[in-house]
Amino acid sequence: MAPGTALRAAFLLLALDLPVSAQAPPGDGSPGYYEPLPIRREVLLGWEKAKDPHPPEIVAGIYERDWQGCDFRDELAVTIDDCLPNATMARELDILKARGVKATFFIIGRAFFDSRLRPMPRARELLGRVVAEGHVIGSHSYYHRRMDLGRYRDDAEAIREELDRNEEAIDRILGYHYPVAYFRPPNGAHSSPGYVLDRVLKARGQYLANWTITSFDWCMRLKPGNPDRIGPDEVVARTVRQAREDRGGVILLHGFPETADILGRVLSELLAARGASGGFSFVGLDEILRLKYGERP
Repeated sequence: MAPGTALRAAFLLLALDLPVSAQAPPGDGSPGYYEPLPIRREVLLGWEKAKDPHPPEIVAGIYERDWQGCDFRDELAVTIDDCLPNATMARELDILKARGVKATFFIIGRAFFDSRLRPMPRARELLGRVVAEGHVIGSHSYYHRRMDLGRYRDDAEAIREELDRNEEAIDRILGYHYPVAYFRPPNGAHSSPGYVLDRVLKARGQYLANWTITSFDWCMRLKPGNPDRIGPDEVVARTVRQAREDRGGVILLHGFPETADILGRVLSELLAARGASGGFSFVGLDEILRLKYGERP
């Protein structure tokens, strides 16, 4: 992993507020949502623009530092992580539909089941809407455990089991087989010394799918007085600013109520903004890969 990337990737350990049933079994050695680290946002912002070298691209996909060398031609892909099958996810789907924008929803399978491993009441309805309305389902693992630490660090079989478990959960909810093309590792962390996760994805014919534009929308959820807490205006402004600076790319958002509150503003202001070559347009991850590689690898 590039210098500083492991620490930077840990930002999503903060205040994500999934239900208890979404936690992984204890003792696997890989930190999850409930181990926040004392990392200040200004440090993360510094790492975000650092000139660290790219890790080797063992598997084709979208890497967080692609903004350094790729011309995305003012095309933007919206990605939404960590949704729950609830009113917030429905609101975000409504907003995307009203604006004609397609997104990739990265699903944590365990969050769609109750403590008795039954699908949550709205799970099939909302995941079905994702497909029916032209969005894409991506995998964000079943338990949301870091793939570069603990039992997953160098164990290809453990990683395959985690990926299979999540894809089987998606199929169970939908009631049919859904071919998952994109995997977003929890916290964006994938580069263990042996790049085991990357090699597993390559063997499965799947793409690594990280992001290039960080909205910091989770910082709206921090408690008042926390120095990393920011308001919705700053989240919207920095997302638009980074889209301009980076000539487009892949936007990281989440299935949080606070994000749903500003999602319409984010999309509207991006559509109204001017990029390097004109206005921004919204595309899928497949188009971002085409722009990066010339054609999909």
